[in-house]
Amino acid sequence: MLVPRDLPGPSGGITYNTRVLAAWRAAGLAVTEVAVPGSWPHPREEDRRALGETLRQHPRVLIDGIIASAAPTELAQAAAAGTEISVLVHLPLPAESGLSPAQRERLAANEHAALAAADTVVATSAWARDDLAARYQLGGVAVAEPGVDTADLAEGSTPPRLLLLGALTPRKNALLLLQALTELQDLTWDAVIAGPDGQDPGYAEQLRRATAELPEGRVSFPGAVAGQDLSTLWHSTDLLVLPSVAETYGMVVTEALARGIPAVVGAGTGAEEALHGAGTGDRAELAPPGPALDPDDAATWARTLRHWLEDDALRQRWKSAAQAHRARMRAWSDAAQDLKTAIHW
Repeated sequence: MLVPRDLPGPSGGITYNTRVLAAWRAAGLAVTEVAVPGSWPHPREEDRRALGETLRQHPRVLIDGIIASAAPTELAQAAAAGTEISVLVHLPLPAESGLSPAQRERLAANEHAALAAADTVVATSAWARDDLAARYQLGGVAVAEPGVDTADLAEGSTPPRLLLLGALTPRKNALLLLQALTELQDLTWDAVIAGPDGQDPGYAEQLRRATAELPEGRVSFPGAVAGQDLSTLWHSTDLLVLPSVAETYGMVVTEALARGIPAVVGAGTGAEEALHGAGTGDRAELAPPGPALDPDDAATWARTLRHWLEDDALRQRWKSAAQAHRARMRAWSDAAQDLKTAIHW
């Protein structure tokens, strides 16, 4: 299993890789993890050379898509030499935000060629599978949705706490949340925007400047949070907000639901799949634990959050729905089995 070594973390993709590998090993499947160095998905020549050497050493590989989709030549050479290649796509590369048209075109061309060279392609959501079909007319893509760990119910906070958990990048769209919150200064709340800021320092600074429109102390930026600090943050959260413009699945959504925390997510993204349980059996029949809103419409986000803050009955309905979903979440062992079946290991 080839994974990126040098990505700024944490991220959903890194978590997925780590948890699936652990589940396989717990089940007795012998899999070697190879951490591939390089500035993926924008590799240098030496990064591609090192990948080619690694591919030559292993007859069967599962490669994280952020590596594979940026190295079509190396994948094609390995396939021609007899290596069996499976690619795990966490996010189609051109779906990332902040790209120029030329960058998006180059990434798409490379990804299209790389996936065509693979024996098997697996996406981590139905949304990603459908995106690959629409972009590249790529059929036969399997789906292995993430799992989630069981967790204690969150206690929440007074005043209510909103949490956006993810990298500080335009794709996660925290600026829209701040724009919405400027319309809610007459209400009591606090918000935490937690995640690494190294991927786009300019955007992170833009977010911090935007908080000048809000009273001091209402919004905090603790950076990347993990371990006990993350558990404590989850326990104090009342509502997850994820206004992403693109999201393969949105693992933070199921992590919130596992704690009985409702969520508001970006419409038209894979986060809707995580929120409503589409394609995961009887979860899809449950009441939604929050809405999906247009990630370009700050006014709608402001109205919805105002309604949630002012209406005790609405807050309780969303919370009860989240707790109902909590009882039916997929485990990581389910994700590991789906992926194992898809790649015939």
